[in-house]
Amino acid sequence: MNVVTDNNKILDNEALEEQYVPGEPFDHTVIHSDTFYEQYIASFVPNQKKRLVYRFFKRAFDLLASLLMLIIFSPIMLAVAIAIKCDSKGNVIFKQKRVGRNGKDFYCYKFRSMRTDAPNNCATSRLENPAQYQTRIGRFLRKTSLDELPQLWCVLVGTMSIIGYRPLILTEEKCNDMRRRLHVFSARPGISGYAQVQGRDDVYYKNKAILDAEYVKNASLWFDLKLMFQTVAVVLKRDGNNDEKKGGSK
Repeated sequence: MNVVTDNNKILDNEALEEQYVPGEPFDHTVIHSDTFYEQYIASFVPNQKKRLVYRFFKRAFDLLASLLMLIIFSPIMLAVAIAIKCDSKGNVIFKQKRVGRNGKDFYCYKFRSMRTDAPNNCATSRLENPAQYQTRIGRFLRKTSLDELPQLWCVLVGTMSIIGYRPLILTEEKCNDMRRRLHVFSARPGISGYAQVQGRDDVYYKNKAILDAEYVKNASLWFDLKLMFQTVAVVLKRDGNNDEKKGGSK
């Protein structure tokens, strides 16, 4: 009997006994066996170098880029805020606790794209019909990723970075725990990241944690720059955005 997975490849019974082989390319489009993931975690060696030069220039870039983009996008952000206020009742900005650097909680900000009666602190996948909570302007904001613009403030104050791993809410315990075991939380979360450009919501949560770990381990200024350009391409093509199919969190 075959095992069919949403937005992933089809696995047969033999895949359930799959073993992880160090050095082999990781296929993030496949849901691997539990044995594979445990072996991957056991063999994973994080980067222990302090990389002070990289961290200095990354933070300097985040400061300058976030400040500049907040100034440039301020007219758009004002227009979005007015549109949200006119479209539905509730606050313009939606804030939500997420897990960030060193496993500490922080408030992540977004333009509100859901009605106020939408369940709070609940992952999209756990809602039976999340699209029913989405506002008219919210659908547009999510398709264009304009709802993410307030996170530039998080970058400016240092709780996030332009590029990192997407921070998850506290109730997404399985992925957060795997990230912890793979030392992902040693870095700041980002507005975009490696897993985002590889499929966004289409990536299975364990594969997402591995992609996040690979980014943190191999992070460099060149890698960050490459991911920034890829992020722009993904947003323009709207790849892997399940909000168009099933809605999303506020």
